[in-house]
Amino acid sequence: MRQNKFSEADTEAFYDSEDSLYRSFWDSEGSLHWGYFEDLTEAKAENFITACKRWNEYMLSQSGITKDSRVLDLGCGNGNTAIWLSQQTGCEVVGIDISSVRVENAKTKAKQHPSLRLEFIKASATDLPYQDKSFTHVWSQATLYHVHDRHQALREVHRVLEEGGRFIFDDLISPTQEINEMARKYVYDRLLFEPIFSLDSYKEFLSELGFMVLATKDLKENLHKSYELLSQLALAKYPELSAAYDKMCEAIQTNQLGWGYYSCEKVSDRLSWIYKNGKEDNLEQKYDAWASVYDTDLDQPYRCSPVHSANALAKVLPNKDATILDAGAGTGMVGEALAELGYTNIVGVDLSEKMLEVARKKQVYTALYQGNLEEPLAFTSEASYDAILSVGVFTFGHAHPRALKSLSSLLKKSGYFILTVRVDYYNQSNFLHEILQNLPWNIITQEQFNIFETEPMYVLVYQKS
Repeated sequence: MRQNKFSEADTEAFYDSEDSLYRSFWDSEGSLHWGYFEDLTEAKAENFITACKRWNEYMLSQSGITKDSRVLDLGCGNGNTAIWLSQQTGCEVVGIDISSVRVENAKTKAKQHPSLRLEFIKASATDLPYQDKSFTHVWSQATLYHVHDRHQALREVHRVLEEGGRFIFDDLISPTQEINEMARKYVYDRLLFEPIFSLDSYKEFLSELGFMVLATKDLKENLHKSYELLSQLALAKYPELSAAYDKMCEAIQTNQLGWGYYSCEKVSDRLSWIYKNGKEDNLEQKYDAWASVYDTDLDQPYRCSPVHSANALAKVLPNKDATILDAGAGTGMVGEALAELGYTNIVGVDLSEKMLEVARKKQVYTALYQGNLEEPLAFTSEASYDAILSVGVFTFGHAHPRALKSLSSLLKKSGYFILTVRVDYYNQSNFLHEILQNLPWNIITQEQFNIFETEPMYVLVYQKS
């Protein structure tokens, strides 16, 4: 892990002394954010503040913050965004910053809004003065790159968030660790930070901490436009700073500097989380977030399910060249189990493209498609498959049993359908039994086994009449 040669004292001194300078050309209200532009090609200097506000609005739209939320604004600066968040939603906001000057400015502004629930204190992101699970949301903009120990700051964010809490932030990123002399001088040394995370390595570390990364954005082009316009705005009063911003644009163009956005949820029990199906839950987004660590999480306790399912098929379908559809393929565990048994003609479909990216790397499928089982599948036609397997797909908060009707139409006459479901779901789902009773299927075998040591599953083998 690269050590940061700069300290919190350096960053505090930098922002204590530079506040009035930045107000003179960046934002008179004291915000130091970058812009999210509606049209990058047409954007002009006078559009910069509007673009910054547009970025605030985008982040808020993705945050799930409501009047009942308690939000930690990490790196609150002069308090503008914290006040705006509270005004827009009615939420409680606690702002922390390393700069005494900016915290005092925020406190002064807060006095102008006595009806809002606001608090501002001077504190370090690496040692947050709050108990575990104190906040529903942590919000941060243009801050974390300044923290001398970013890894520890992220651990602290995870600690103070409640289970299911949201972490919404942006940060400067380093697409490469190979930084040239120009970028070192005008970006990293000038702004007092080290190249630590790329867009992807940031996501990986967040996942390791226990966050599910629901969304990311590469905002490189918006960062470039921001500094291009800031160079113009600073030129008259601060020609040297303007020239430094030009160098920052060069660093962005040469992939030595970037800007990333992350929307995360703190999840300790990923299985309970994936089965939860509230009105705000997006199953595709959840599996996209889980994809990179799915096999690691479930390899030992769950892989027996695809293995049992593949073995059940092998008992009734010895033809290894049979055409097989893996309906709900995920990361390809079922495909692996089938390939182990010698099956060679396997097609997969799944709701999550990120899960399919993992499955493709296993090279056990002849083709993989992104699709929703509850909708027509454009890549195939009726009576195309000798067998269809659906393992763990029809369950709580997942595919509705009505999808079995359309899957049945894809099965050849006398073809086999392997349906692997949780026993509790099978016993409780009236919809599932109603659909199964009306399908032209005959039950061949029904076997029970356990996943996660104690969770009973059925593997049901049907034949189409």
